[in-house]
Amino acid sequence: MNEKSVYSKEQAAKQYEASYESNYKRADALEKKLLKKLLEHFGDAQRLLEVGCGTAHFTRWMHSLGFECCGVDISMFMLKEARGMWVQGCLLQCESSHLPFRTKSMDVVVYVTSLEFMPDLETVLTEAGRVAKKGMVIGLMNKWSLPTLRKMLQAKGGSNQFYRNASFYSIRDMKRRLNKVLKGYRITNWRTTVFPKIFGNLESSYFPFGAFLGIAVKLDDKYD
Repeated sequence: MNEKSVYSKEQAAKQYEASYESNYKRADALEKKLLKKLLEHFGDAQRLLEVGCGTAHFTRWMHSLGFECCGVDISMFMLKEARGMWVQGCLLQCESSHLPFRTKSMDVVVYVTSLEFMPDLETVLTEAGRVAKKGMVIGLMNKWSLPTLRKMLQAKGGSNQFYRNASFYSIRDMKRRLNKVLKGYRITNWRTTVFPKIFGNLESSYFPFGAFLGIAVKLDDKYD
């Protein structure tokens, strides 16, 4: 996360995990369902690295699925909260653009609503391409959704400091950025989820306006 992010403050870190049991409980369940489908695209992947893990909410969840997981974040306050809930977990403080891992040492690098807070996106994605053996799973606050538009307007108006330094992306934006930094890759699947309740039981779709955008990016072995 950006060092200037509100998430680098202790009180915000304490509130972050609690939000998954209150305001974001429905979204959390839908996001995890989509992320699980995207992870299945990587077959026998075992080692996962979540970059910008925050309180390790999703790192812990992926570990519960049977993966060998490690989480990294720049915020010491987020990691303090994470270590309180995952005592034996692999958690490290580092920059997303300088990961302390060997080339191709992780099967999949995962981002869940964290790329928005990383200012040098192309360097971050290049570093993920170095560390990942099989590919990436990317989860984003979808720029083409009404909830994200509301966040953008609130940040611009000064009423929501959480997103003051954030950048938001659509599937088109991410394809363009990936094209710039990766020599060989395929987007094997992408979907959006967390639609307004008026959409009924719709969970995930290629309809590009859900609040959460999930992308599976498979790296080409010939570029290892």
